[in-house]
Amino acid sequence: MAEITTYLSPNGRQTSSGDGPATRILVATVNGVATMRRASPSAPWSPEGKSLETNHVSCLEFEESSGRLFAGAHNDGGLWVSEDGSGKSWRQLTNGLDRPHIYALAVRRRGDHVSLFAGTSPAGLYRSDDLGESWFEIKSMLDVPGTDQWTFPPPPHIPHVKQIVFHPKEPDTIFCLIEQGAFLKSEDDGKNWVELDGYSRPEDFYYHDMHRLLIRPDDPDVFYLVTGVGFYRSDDAGQTYEHLMRRGDRIGYPDTVFLDPHDSKTIYMSGSEHDPGTWRKTGIARSCVLSSADEGQTWVELDYGMRENAAVSSIEAMCQHVWGDGMMLVVGTATGEVCITEDRGASWIQVSEAIQPVSKDHHYMAFLPEAEREKAQARRSV
Repeated sequence: MAEITTYLSPNGRQTSSGDGPATRILVATVNGVATMRRASPSAPWSPEGKSLETNHVSCLEFEESSGRLFAGAHNDGGLWVSEDGSGKSWRQLTNGLDRPHIYALAVRRRGDHVSLFAGTSPAGLYRSDDLGESWFEIKSMLDVPGTDQWTFPPPPHIPHVKQIVFHPKEPDTIFCLIEQGAFLKSEDDGKNWVELDGYSRPEDFYYHDMHRLLIRPDDPDVFYLVTGVGFYRSDDAGQTYEHLMRRGDRIGYPDTVFLDPHDSKTIYMSGSEHDPGTWRKTGIARSCVLSSADEGQTWVELDYGMRENAAVSSIEAMCQHVWGDGMMLVVGTATGEVCITEDRGASWIQVSEAIQPVSKDHHYMAFLPEAEREKAQARRSV
């Protein structure tokens, strides 16, 4: 049976599909890319090596037509390509990328043409039309009003591009989410941008805290927007919103969100009860995965088999693999757990305790013992 791969990273490819269940998972960690394998869909998972171990990998993106796998790294680690998609050997890509702190990656295919997009810190958007060999900055993104107010709460308060999304029906429409700063839209392939701010509330201090956008493919006027203060639904393509989950709810700090591939009214969402400021004080995030069968009105916690430590720390990444009538969700935590469900969250298995932390930037530090946290902070400042 041919090997089928899915990819787990905080800000890269989040969905994959195949003829059957995944038998390989590539995991972005604070110490490179880890590989998990199983011999068959019924076999146990086991770790099988690491690569790029000196890099804190933030995002993985696979480009199917070329077979290339891309990895972006935090802390000015830059952008890398594994040309055979194996993740075993890598080559760094630098031409035109003058901001080497890579936060997000996305691939867009239109006909036979493939474009790669990279989001950086400080907030910048880059594009490649030759499979990553050269890049140019889409500087028009920075022409919108209010860029001087973009920030990020932890020092040194540098904003970044959290996610890049393409409209499923409008080929020239791109969305770019700035954390923290703006929810941006371009209808002309990145030449001009406007801010969509119908979700914002002046009383919410973090109302520009963009995390994720999910557009319903069977009804593209329906947006699900995830921010640092909750979960929103829009039925008019991002003009007005209903605030369906907020601070103080079971997931007050949501992150990833998916639709069930066979029922677009069913949503899966991961996140934490507490925000990162609380994590740093208490070392507890109380993370979980929830599902909603009514488009976000009511929610059920999917926690059976999710071990205690995985729930105490933060879920930093979740990916979805789809085949036939099956679906797999994989989560990675800031304390290094990788958990899988293949029955739509009815039960979970922890497949490894040996993986390094999966973490967006500094999040994993909140769960380290004090001495290790000081060492990690010292390494970051070098």
